[in-house]
Amino acid sequence: MIPLTVLEIHEIGEVIRKVRKERGLRLEDLADDNISPATISNIERGVPHVNMEKTKYLLSKLNLELDNLPNLMVSEQQELEETRFELFKAETLLTIGDVEAAAEKLDRLDLEDSHPYASLAYYLKGKLFRTKQNWKRAERSLFNAIRLTNQSKQNNIEAASYNELSLCSFNQNDINQALKYVESGLDSYIENGERPIFKYLLRRNKAIYLEKLGRLGEAMQIVQEVWDSLWEIEQIETILSFYWLRADLLRRSGMLEDSIHYAKEGLELARLNRQYHSMFDLWTVLGSVYMQQQHWNQAESSFNMALKLTGKFEDEHKFTTTYARLGILYMHKRKWDLAKEVIQKAIRIGERKDVAPRLTYALQVMGDFYRKQEHYEDAIHFYQKALDIAKKHSYTKKEYQILFRLSQCYEKIDEQEFHKCLQNMYKVQQDLQGEEGISIEEE
Repeated sequence: MIPLTVLEIHEIGEVIRKVRKERGLRLEDLADDNISPATISNIERGVPHVNMEKTKYLLSKLNLELDNLPNLMVSEQQELEETRFELFKAETLLTIGDVEAAAEKLDRLDLEDSHPYASLAYYLKGKLFRTKQNWKRAERSLFNAIRLTNQSKQNNIEAASYNELSLCSFNQNDINQALKYVESGLDSYIENGERPIFKYLLRRNKAIYLEKLGRLGEAMQIVQEVWDSLWEIEQIETILSFYWLRADLLRRSGMLEDSIHYAKEGLELARLNRQYHSMFDLWTVLGSVYMQQQHWNQAESSFNMALKLTGKFEDEHKFTTTYARLGILYMHKRKWDLAKEVIQKAIRIGERKDVAPRLTYALQVMGDFYRKQEHYEDAIHFYQKALDIAKKHSYTKKEYQILFRLSQCYEKIDEQEFHKCLQNMYKVQQDLQGEEGISIEEE
């Protein structure tokens, strides 16, 4: 017998399911000593490894002949193609931001779990709920998508769903969990399967999470591994995100001239393709590099170029970092009123958008603003708020930095609190070094 393709297996299963439903039969009504309800369910869902003899047996129980299936399958294939096109339209609506229209279309389809495209429908529902920041429903839908991808791994819905789960965790400020999900996505990705973009999206997101966790070397390794195949990526936004990552990682590693090179190269590509989101990211990196070089005027003009993109894209939370860094620049130029104004903007955005890493940074910068003017009580207030967030989300390196700044303040006004800060710094440093305190690598 010629092996059946995955699509044919799905079509046979869908024909069987429809006939069973039309006759008002449950799985248990067809089960007997020779075939279990679980096997019937697997056949209907198109699980590829089900014994063909079991499928023939089930067809005979329904008085369906294998030779007569082609005519039924032509009709079924047409219905499947129509369903797939409806799901494509729903995904397109999500991409253009028409969330309600996408939700309405998915609700109308109302696919059962045994449907060949059920996993895709659950995945799209997960994306939809994530967009609405309904994290619980998003995660439930995405886990259902993963559960049902046993029907066909080739569509890479499992990898795509893990990517969405990682974004859910990241948006809830749980970077460690986000990293675990993205690694599961990479493990489940099928080469030469559908949705090849996720080969790169998963790697990019892994690099971002590693960067947020301070694991710069690992993040840069991923970027370098992808770089030579960058032009295989069809999505310009993803290509540009790797330019931003490379420029920012080089900046944080102190390789400033290389960072400028990749930031400018990315900016030209973003400009030609009108990618405002990427332009914003790259101008912010460029401003940050110039600030590290103490080229204050070039830094200020770069940050202002980034801020000219206000309203051009939806991710307002990113402005938190740009305003905070502009505040640092104004502090260096001793423009205190301007510094306070932009740092306050950074904090307001960070609080409104509930982005813990960026808000922690903005609060720390405001603490620096007051400390540099010897307003220690005000500085302590903002450092303490930043410290509370860092502790809550286990940002251990950030916690250590804030405790150091607090100790600088308390040294001037409260000796007892100063020594308490030093003790807490020691405890955090132990966490950073590991329980045994043994260095296994040269820093």
